[in-house]
Amino acid sequence: MVFNQYIINDEVIFDANMNMLQPLGKSGEGVSLNAPTARCLQLLLESSDRVISREEFLDSVWKTRGIVVSQNTFYQNISLLRKSLVKAGLSQDIIITVRQRGFVISSGAHISLFFRNDEVEPDGEVNNKVMNSSSPVEYPEKQKRDLPAEKNVSENINDRKIVTFMLPKWILPLFLAMLVANILSLFL
Repeated sequence: MVFNQYIINDEVIFDANMNMLQPLGKSGEGVSLNAPTARCLQLLLESSDRVISREEFLDSVWKTRGIVVSQNTFYQNISLLRKSLVKAGLSQDIIITVRQRGFVISSGAHISLFFRNDEVEPDGEVNNKVMNSSSPVEYPEKQKRDLPAEKNVSENINDRKIVTFMLPKWILPLFLAMLVANILSLFL
């Protein structure tokens, strides 16, 4: 499965496929985002250098999926997103409100994007391969001392668990019996 992750300010990982925020450091906790809130964050991160208008959010996040929501719903999702980023361990608000225009990611925010390919080997082991990553960001010497060690970043990224959902064995015979009963009821 191919998915992408964003590392925000070397403090939080946003997994776009799982709609999850995970802390890189000791502060913060994992936060599961609802789908619209995650899509809002992804839109902001993908357009980090330009202001995203409310109309563009409404179109990209909801209308393309056939859903019409109120402006209040949109603003609630932005508020929830800000709170979730703080809860996950982000030390500063990176979402800037541009009055009468929309929202943008702070110019001081450091965003790294990773495309990953998790392949399950025949023995059940997950083989993590980084397919493409953004070019490394050059930090001033003072900031380099404050960044988490590279070892910690890779350990947290690879702390992934595979969850498999299995149906009980009795569900299929029950489903088939109900299907046969419904078909017979049509003819009787």
